[in-house]
Amino acid sequence: MKSVWNPRLRFFLLALAAAILFLGAVRRGDLPGYDDALYASEAKGIVHNGDWLTPRSKGSPALEHPPLFVWTQAVFLAIFGISDPIAKLPSALSAFATVLLVYWLARRLLNDKLAASVAMFVMLATPYFDKYASHAMTDVPAALLFLCAICAWSLADDQPLWYLAAGIFTAMALMVRGLIGFGLPVIFAFDLIVVRRRPAWRYLILGLILAFLPLTAWYGYMLLRYRGVFLAVHDGWLQREVYGGLNPPWRRYTGAIEYVWMLAKSYWPWLPVMVAGGIAVVRERRRPLLMLIGWVGTVFLLCAVTRSRVLRYMLPAYPELAILSAIGLLRWVSRPVLERVMNWAPSLAVAAAIAITALFPAQWHATEIRAIAQAQSRVLTAGERVGLYDKGDPRHDEANQLEWYGDDVPLLLLSRDDLERALTAGSVRVFLLDKRAYQARIEPLPHEVIAESGHLVSVRLKR
Repeated sequence: MKSVWNPRLRFFLLALAAAILFLGAVRRGDLPGYDDALYASEAKGIVHNGDWLTPRSKGSPALEHPPLFVWTQAVFLAIFGISDPIAKLPSALSAFATVLLVYWLARRLLNDKLAASVAMFVMLATPYFDKYASHAMTDVPAALLFLCAICAWSLADDQPLWYLAAGIFTAMALMVRGLIGFGLPVIFAFDLIVVRRRPAWRYLILGLILAFLPLTAWYGYMLLRYRGVFLAVHDGWLQREVYGGLNPPWRRYTGAIEYVWMLAKSYWPWLPVMVAGGIAVVRERRRPLLMLIGWVGTVFLLCAVTRSRVLRYMLPAYPELAILSAIGLLRWVSRPVLERVMNWAPSLAVAAAIAITALFPAQWHATEIRAIAQAQSRVLTAGERVGLYDKGDPRHDEANQLEWYGDDVPLLLLSRDDLERALTAGSVRVFLLDKRAYQARIEPLPHEVIAESGHLVSVRLKR
């Protein structure tokens, strides 16, 4: 029986569901304190001080990561105002664009409108991807840039100028996520070898130059301006995230197993059909589709060899997983049945997106810090240092939230000795402490309480 729904209507309804789900989610909840509030506070600093070349965090240059995502956030904050939803907006728009582009790439690779609709639906209905679409973080924008670069690479078969576009999108991926962006040249090299593509070398070489030029320029500028400090910061980051030791030491060799296990736990309900799609691609050896295997394999290996094991680092491979899932579904389910399912699935996706946006409770991460930051902003001068001590724990999350929701600069005190030194030096007059530390150390001193919220107390010492 011929479908009464045409592919354009399916595409429109799935795009509408994605817009409702991703753009509606940004208005719910606030920013978690680690990456979300960190990037947002750096972007807010750019809006306030106008220094686009050197974002700052906690009063110091933020040298750990390339700045393209922070620049993007700063543009949105400057245009639409400083708020939680606007800080999340670049990620939400990236998620929306990713869902649309998955349809385009699947249709080009498979020459099948039904398969393209299925891949689009899978991408939209992947819970782990949806979760990070509402975070003010680099993971979903990096996934979009990966997808854009691979779409441009695919088009270069027909028009060599698209090699330049692939290089530009690779440059943007490198300027957003650094290390994972190096996977794109590896994927392209894999495709050249396996597909035996004969590229227009002058365009390919120029695209390669464009891919590495921005990151090289940024690193060169940072080295010239900050020299040893920049190298020390990056060495520390590499130790923590890439090649540092693990405890126990044998975990150095278990990255692949850990990522397989994380993916097996989270990529539901699509995991079985994704595996079936991958097996089908390998067995049939259709050369254009083998790039999908190189895509997921490269991202997987780059994640597996590093010290840090976090599944969201694999999000740049999720568009490819959606296409493999569509291939698997077409192998497992008869085409007429899949046609009937895709007649009602887009409408169901729209209804589900409305329900999720309207009914699911928001998650609040910064209730205590936001109340204190607002109280401090009323009595402190902008940029005043605030000593933050919370039970001697390294509360970078609270420090980032304090900077995002307030106008002061947090000084993170990581031990009781750090607190004592700050009190003795007298250079910091305002402190934010847990109540036990306040009672033991600050209460006997002349001071005024600025605010109390939850387990934290903000005080100003009297001279």
